Amino acid sequence: GARGWRMSVLMRLSVTAAKLIGPSAEARDGLAEAQENGAGQLELAHLNLTALPPEIAALTALERLDLRGNQLTALPPEIAALTKLKYLLLDNNQLTALPPEFAAITALNTLGLSNNQLTVLPPEIASLTALEFLWIDKNQLTALPPEIPALTNLKVPNPHTYPPNA
Repeated sequence: GARGWRMSVLMRLSVTAAKLIGPSAEARDGLAEAQENGAGQLELAHLNLTALPPEIAALTALERLDLRGNQLTALPPEIAALTKLKYLLLDNNQLTALPPEFAAITALNTLGLSNNQLTVLPPEIASLTALEFLWIDKNQLTALPPEIPALTNLKVPNPHTYPPNA
């Protein structure tokens, strides 16, 4: 049926900016549908979100989360529940820090943090040992944490392949 068809399309859920619905309502609808379908991908890009609701923790099957182009200033500690997440795209937001709980997302392969307001990367970043691609340009960083060498899988990313296709 229709439900099976939706789930078979690579378990992908894409939410786009709607002019008739407020961004918070649309984001919550997208989160609810993603949870119902066990979606592996969720796109909440360019919705002018100022906060990510704690309900994000229920989406434990997520492997790719696209939050680019919003107005996020922080991530909720509940982000730690997304332990299968491999791609987290947070570019073009207003993030000033990453929560320490971020370290629980150890499957993370790609982290996009370009064009935010980050002044420091937390030492917990050393827990992200699967991380291969880290975009941190256009922030307020003055130094990298001494823990960065622990990320032995980091590669020099090709800017022409960003954002990555999951």
